[in-house]
Amino acid sequence: MTKVLVLSGGGIDPVLLVVLSAATIVAFALTLPGLVSSLHALQQDDYSNLRFARWLASSPSRAIRGRLAAIYVAAVFIHLVLAAFVGGPGPYVTPILASIAAIVGSVLETPAAPRKKPLVYTGRARRLLVVSAALVSIVFAAGFVAVSRLADALGVPSGYSPALAVLAMALVSIHAAPFVSMAANLCLAPVQGSINLSYRVRARRKLSRLAPMVVGITGSYGKTSTKYFTEALMESRFRVLKTRASFNTILGVCRAINEELGPEHQVLIVEMGAYRQGEIRDMARLTRPHIGVLTAIGPQHLERFGSIDTIEKAKFELLESLAPDGIAVVNNDDPRVRRLASGLRLPGIRRYGIDYSAGELDLRADSIEHGPDGLTFNLIDRYGKRVTVKTRLVGLHNVSNILAAATVALAAGVTMREIAGAIGRLQPVPHRLETHTGADGVTIIDDAYNSNPVGAANALDALAAFETGRKILVTPGMVELGVEQDAENEKFGAKAAGICDFVILVGTRQTAAIRLGLDSGGFAAERITSARNLNEGLEALKGIVRTGDVVLFENDLPDLYEE
Repeated sequence: MTKVLVLSGGGIDPVLLVVLSAATIVAFALTLPGLVSSLHALQQDDYSNLRFARWLASSPSRAIRGRLAAIYVAAVFIHLVLAAFVGGPGPYVTPILASIAAIVGSVLETPAAPRKKPLVYTGRARRLLVVSAALVSIVFAAGFVAVSRLADALGVPSGYSPALAVLAMALVSIHAAPFVSMAANLCLAPVQGSINLSYRVRARRKLSRLAPMVVGITGSYGKTSTKYFTEALMESRFRVLKTRASFNTILGVCRAINEELGPEHQVLIVEMGAYRQGEIRDMARLTRPHIGVLTAIGPQHLERFGSIDTIEKAKFELLESLAPDGIAVVNNDDPRVRRLASGLRLPGIRRYGIDYSAGELDLRADSIEHGPDGLTFNLIDRYGKRVTVKTRLVGLHNVSNILAAATVALAAGVTMREIAGAIGRLQPVPHRLETHTGADGVTIIDDAYNSNPVGAANALDALAAFETGRKILVTPGMVELGVEQDAENEKFGAKAAGICDFVILVGTRQTAAIRLGLDSGGFAAERITSARNLNEGLEALKGIVRTGDVVLFENDLPDLYEE
């Protein structure tokens, strides 16, 4: 191996050494964007190698940088031709020209669409990036030695072997970034497990010391809105801390406790999300909630859970984990939730809903009126006490979310009068039917966060409530619904056909089922626009929208789903 860099007089060829070093630096520089992009994708999917691998498999082109691949494949071929027939300056020229062409090709690549959710350089992300870079270095070095020796064995002229090895490994390293990132993630798993354990221990000790009343909230739909509303309804009596918008995993909950919970907080509201069984049980064991809320059970994240029965078991873990004196707050309008609640052996079960024909309710709503200006309805407790409430929140499903929050507040000792006043002050939850009208006279309904079949249907109903202007839907549809995804998206399209004047579909593949639904509803094809990503969709919207129109943004998929 070493003879290829040695001159006949025994010294190292300095020119070739400099050229190959520069070519190696270029290869590493061109590999770094792939490592960062892979890290970003892993972070958006909770650092799951399995999910990341499925994402790569669904579109292999994401792992291939076509222009760079062509440049380096051509360089390797040309280099071998020069080695076989020309000789002379070949060892120097090919790496230089390949590096220049690769740099130019990388600069000329079509810029990626701006990321909707930027990469956050947490401690875990930084560790993963450093280890990924180290693994690339190891792969490059090992490959360099192997290719050089193979070239020597095949009779490649001295001087050409190391250059050939650098070109070949540049090609490999640039396109191995996603797989290197997964390997680094696997290598760091024991380290991350130890760090996670320390977070849990700190959070458990802090909770034991401060001993706030803990309210746990889970469900396929409505848990985030219920969390926000519960905080607002309890603030008249208590100092309340809720977990932040996206902090609904075990580590997110630990972070909220470790960084934000203080001795002044009397109540801690914990949103509990899950992608598999056992996760909610872990959060419940950590936080030991006194009140547990189950809002609904449906096909949200069905692709990950595998079946609706598994989702049911996962969500029920919260109520199963309550202490004997705990209080279970359940949505009696949801048949699955109602059935699960009937099997609980807790004296403190509080049922809320709209349909009281299904059984006695601790809190219900009637005389519901809704429109673009908000909701008005009566709150009625189990003893018949009635209070009329009005809120600027839109969407009929928010009645259920408010009922859940009000039931928690009543169980904690807040009065009906205090609850009614707080309901009147409720603000829309960010990106959940958040409505505003701009200076251009266009009303935007922002329902861009994590759509599901129930929420999407309710959002269309909210859009239909507007009586003036044209109605425009911008959506990429719903994902992670497993075998039900196409059927649910088709239903969504059929419903939209009877409400909307224009529809902008974001992503051609994933919105095919919505288009089928629109077609079945007799929606005119010329009023449907397909865009590859949200930026293209917004450009198309500019050519359609006019003063007085109402635009519904329903769901905004993570960057992983961009086509």
